Amino acid sequence: MKVGLVCRHFLSTRGGLERYTVTLAAELLRRGHDVHVFAHGGERPTGLHFHPVPFFPLSSPGKNLSFAFMASRRIAPLRLDVVQSMERIWRQDIFRASDGINPVQMAQRYPNPWLRRFKAVTPRRRALTFLERRIFERGGARFVMTNSRLVRDQVLHHYRVSEDRVRVIYNSVDTSRFNPAARERLGAPLRRRYGIGPEDRLILFAGNEFRLKGLSVLLEAVAGLDARKIRIIVAGSDSAAPYRSRARRLGLGDAVVFAGYQKALEGFYGAADLFVLPTRYDPFANVCLEAMACGTPVMTTRMNGVSEVIETGRDGFVLRDVSVGELTASLRAYLAVDDPRALGARACQKASSFTMEAHMRDLLALYADVIEDKRG
Repeated sequence: MKVGLVCRHFLSTRGGLERYTVTLAAELLRRGHDVHVFAHGGERPTGLHFHPVPFFPLSSPGKNLSFAFMASRRIAPLRLDVVQSMERIWRQDIFRASDGINPVQMAQRYPNPWLRRFKAVTPRRRALTFLERRIFERGGARFVMTNSRLVRDQVLHHYRVSEDRVRVIYNSVDTSRFNPAARERLGAPLRRRYGIGPEDRLILFAGNEFRLKGLSVLLEAVAGLDARKIRIIVAGSDSAAPYRSRARRLGLGDAVVFAGYQKALEGFYGAADLFVLPTRYDPFANVCLEAMACGTPVMTTRMNGVSEVIETGRDGFVLRDVSVGELTASLRAYLAVDDPRALGARACQKASSFTMEAHMRDLLALYADVIEDKRG
């Protein structure tokens, strides 16, 4: 099968969207498919066909629109069986809405309705709205692929799309990398490095947009518990200064460690007793699945697609909203659990079913539907 994959930056060291594309390309190659990658730049592994796509670099709407147009032009002459795009381009067989959709992003980033109305008419947001309407309502994609029911329902709510054209295919997790052995091998040394005792309950928070991921809510909730044995490690590349100041004002002092950006999180998952991500919106935060695979229970919000695979009180906790009160109550429930290790064991068992093999089975079935749809 000749498969085209579209991603602006084909880099395993970038974000989740880019890493997914690189991993998918490698898996398709391993299975003997003819893989064509359309990207502005990035890695060029042996065995695949790399097609550079230029774009107008001087503005965000210019980048989005020019890449959408030029990628489609590069694809058109090649007679590919399936084109799966991780970007909003002019025409594709499958659009993977892995970062959510523009109306929902706007609502989460700009809760003030007046500011949201202003932002909606800025060139960048108008360009995204134009591309999404073309994809969802004007034949720009044969199928839409989402990584959670949350995003599927949002697509169906905001756009006129046939329900049978939207498929949910969950992300996978690399269990050869993320597994309980990481806890045994890496967890204890990392706790010692940060001065965290065996009796301390360690909460891990990992994300690059601290405001949207709910770090302030976590700090306030922990401060309200008056639990001396709770420690927090924050991993991420956002500015730590305002949150470090807030932690001091809340009386948390040395209880919070800002570890900065971490390329490898296995040791942090292994060291943590609980992974908390009170995010305002995440289509499907893979960090949660990685933590679960390492045997660390996860506490997150129902606005995170991964919450669909978590059962509160059994293998993690799902928050009904992003509020200090809700998070405080859930943390108290976690602290009252008789055997928290059992939570982690069940989380690990749950995550072990989200394999690349399962992902590829569902994805190749969708590819077959694309080919059948073209014949029809």
